[in-house]
Amino acid sequence: MVDRSLNAHGRPAETAGSPDAQAGYVLGHTARELDRLDLQGRLYREVTRRAFLEGGIAPGMHVLDLGCGSGDVSCLAAGLVGSDGSVLGIDRDAGTVDAARQRARDRGVTNVSFEVASIGDTLGGAPFDALVGRFILMHLPDPARALAAAASSVRAGGPIVFVESSMSSIRTHHSFPHSPVYDAIVQWKCAVVGGSGADLDAGLRLRRTFLDAGLPEPTTRLDAQVEGGPDTPLYHYLAESVRSMLPRARALGITGFDEASVDSLAERLRADVLTRSGVLVNWPVVAACSRAP
Repeated sequence: MVDRSLNAHGRPAETAGSPDAQAGYVLGHTARELDRLDLQGRLYREVTRRAFLEGGIAPGMHVLDLGCGSGDVSCLAAGLVGSDGSVLGIDRDAGTVDAARQRARDRGVTNVSFEVASIGDTLGGAPFDALVGRFILMHLPDPARALAAAASSVRAGGPIVFVESSMSSIRTHHSFPHSPVYDAIVQWKCAVVGGSGADLDAGLRLRRTFLDAGLPEPTTRLDAQVEGGPDTPLYHYLAESVRSMLPRARALGITGFDEASVDSLAERLRADVLTRSGVLVNWPVVAACSRAP
């Protein structure tokens, strides 16, 4: 259950002291960005599924998904907990929550629900059996505090599993042979994401974040897809990621890409890789698994 305190606009009220009061999502919440999140979900689904299984997500559990976005992680968890379990996905953006509900309906997932809510003091009611999240802690100003607040809603011993990006890991070694087009994307995205206040090392920092949140020593794993060939969706995914970041880049005064250059970016990247018979390293992720104290 989610106990929401609403402001005058009918949206969850947040105070300056709330764990995610200053969080800012770099890529926005447009319909096209939600489609990109769906593609991202397909690229990272297997590593997320493996992390959830290794972390102890099991049939019959009632799971909280923190920062649910378009609902991919929530629906994945719903499949693991089965018809006797349930998943609640929460996100601060009402449009994103509406989209997640529609996507769940389109997939025929009936044991998942979504609410507009914040972290920590907006959560109440009976404890959850598990807490999960993907690519959310990196956008929070105090991830350990947010994680501790969310973990307080989990029963003692319940699994806590998060998957976070380690963007800085591929700043120098990201393609083989070296792809100048991909290098431009990597450096530009790191500049935009880092300039917006997100943590480029959130994945490698996960162990420290879990410990600072008062959780037991987690198990951690680094994963990265290595993709090449003519048909990988990675080219389109990377181009759409750049497109979603353009408004933030302009606000930060970061140049290098615009709408016209992004329109041809996927094909230029594809040609660059195929010409070299090469491969790209997709953004690495770290999965961390622990238990609620």
